[in-house]
Amino acid sequence: MTTYQLLVVAHVLLFAYWLGADWGVYVNSHYVADPKLSLDERRRFLVAAFRIDLLPRISFTLLLPVGLQLATAYGRVPWSPAFMAVVWIAAVTWLVINVTGYRRSGTPTGNRMSNADKWIRVALAPLLILVGLYSAVTGGPVAPLFIALKLAVFGIMIVVGLILRRMMKDWVVGFAKLARGGPDPEVDASFLRTLQRAKYVAYFMWSLSVVMAVLGVAAFI
Repeated sequence: MTTYQLLVVAHVLLFAYWLGADWGVYVNSHYVADPKLSLDERRRFLVAAFRIDLLPRISFTLLLPVGLQLATAYGRVPWSPAFMAVVWIAAVTWLVINVTGYRRSGTPTGNRMSNADKWIRVALAPLLILVGLYSAVTGGPVAPLFIALKLAVFGIMIVVGLILRRMMKDWVVGFAKLARGGPDPEVDASFLRTLQRAKYVAYFMWSLSVVMAVLGVAAFI
């Protein structure tokens, strides 16, 4: 296989693993919020969702550099090897921060890494959106329209992911209350409210993934 073909396979696999595993996290979250289940059962589903979440974290982080490298290999953009080297160094650094925050969750190091990951996303999202939309309107610096739009959509997906993270953060506090004081109707109600809101945000995220897929196919039309 050529380098280009390997990049295509990697890009498709990353997209599939991100989307499939993300659905697994979503399904488990329903059982986490189910007040009919015991606290131990709900905690097991929470642990399962947390473990599944590693795959979409890795896949989503690598989608951008692999996509940019694919566009370069396809000859759609004139990015230099030096620029792509910087992209990969930044991407691998982000990946290490992301995975370390996941693996050391609940520790001071994990908290610092998770906070760093959040601020990377906060900085990256508007950059991608602005560059993508500006390029779509003016034709540069990213000349192919479908790549410019994919950058903008990917930036929006990062924003949506941050919103989902913020919505689900209250679950950590809620579970701590349940562990200390046992069943609490108010906490259970807050879980269900959060899940109901998060459902529509997740649907929007998956709709954006359809747009990304369509734009990816546009490269070959």
